[in-house]
Amino acid sequence: MSKKKRTLIEKLGIYHRWNSRTGLYPFIGKTILKLLVIIAIIAVIVLVLNHFLNLGDIIKNYIFSHETPGILTLFLVSESFLGWIPPDLFIMWSDKFNSPLLWLTILGTISYVGGINAYFLGKIALKIPKLRHWLEKRNEEFFIRIRKWGGIIIVLAALFPLPFATTTTVAGMVKYPLKLTMLYGLTRYIRFYLYGVLIFFGMDKIM
Repeated sequence: MSKKKRTLIEKLGIYHRWNSRTGLYPFIGKTILKLLVIIAIIAVIVLVLNHFLNLGDIIKNYIFSHETPGILTLFLVSESFLGWIPPDLFIMWSDKFNSPLLWLTILGTISYVGGINAYFLGKIALKIPKLRHWLEKRNEEFFIRIRKWGGIIIVLAALFPLPFATTTTVAGMVKYPLKLTMLYGLTRYIRFYLYGVLIFFGMDKIM
C-alpha cells in the first residue's frame, strides 16, 4: 500500500515545526540584529573619522588608487578561501567607476564563483585528513547548522554577515547537493545590490 503524499501545506507545517524545535528563528533574529549593530558601528566610525580626518581623501588614496585586475584577483582569492576580507571594502572600491550597478554585478559574480570554489575546496578537504580535521575543528558550528537547516544557512550566509565561503566549504564537506548550493548561493547578488546602495549613499555623504 503506497504512502499518502503530503500536501504542500503539510510539508511546510512539518518544516516550520522542525525549525522551531531546532532554534532556527532565534538564530535568524540574532543574525539580523548582528547586521544592524554592524551597520550602526560602521556609521558611527565613519562619522567620527570624518569629523577628525578627511575620510574622503583617505578612501581615494588607499582604496581607489589600486589597479582593477589586482583588486578583482584579491577579491576572488578571498571569497574562495574562507572570506578573510570583508566584501564591503570592495563595494566601496567599486564606487570609483561610472557604472556602479555593473560593478556590483561583477563583484557579486566573483563572490558567487568564489563560494562555488570554496564548495569544491570542501570536497578536496575530505581527501586530506589534516586539512579536514582542521576545518572541522575550526568550523564546528557551521557543520551543525548545515546539517540542521541545510540551504537556509547558505541563504543567510549569502545575505548577512556570516562567512559565505566558510559556509559553502562546509556544504561541500558534508556533501550538500551542489545544485542546491548553486541555487541558494544566487542570493549573494541581493547582498551586493542592497549593501551597495547603503555604502554608496554613505560615501556620497562624506566625499
